[in-house]
Amino acid sequence: HEAIEIPHHRTQRKEWAAKLRQILSPKGMLHEDGSINQIFFKPKKVIIQTDRRWGVAEKEKLLEALEIHGVGGWKDITAKYLPKWDDNTVRIKTCRLVGCQNLKRYQGWKCTRKDLEEEYEKNHALGQRLGCWKAGMLVDNDQGAVALALKEIEDEKSQKRQKTAA
Repeated sequence: HEAIEIPHHRTQRKEWAAKLRQILSPKGMLHEDGSINQIFFKPKKVIIQTDRRWGVAEKEKLLEALEIHGVGGWKDITAKYLPKWDDNTVRIKTCRLVGCQNLKRYQGWKCTRKDLEEEYEKNHALGQRLGCWKAGMLVDNDQGAVALALKEIEDEKSQKRQKTAA
């Protein structure tokens, strides 16, 4: 690029500014004379945000859907019950209902409202005891304390079932 000297006169300053714009601006931002093309700054894609709030009706639909499709059936749940919501939002709302960030251990679980309430209470108590209750959910930690505690709970249940069967 050529060296551009800074002008002192107003007319020269406008010409100087137009020349700088032509050198530094992306293609399509300016008209041929160096004036700004306002259409360049107009949004290319307008997204209209509709008012969506998660309420009691949505929660009820999710509870019904979880009983039929189970945890992880996000595509069916969003298509049939909550079409205004994306899979990820429904997954997060399910985490809050179960009280657990990690839904892998619940994959495919078809649960009633009562099942969810019991699971939430179990996870809440465990999270409080282990210091792993964050933002209304049981969160796994790096030490594996949650996984270990859940395994111990399952082992205890298994032993009780074996004693009952014997």
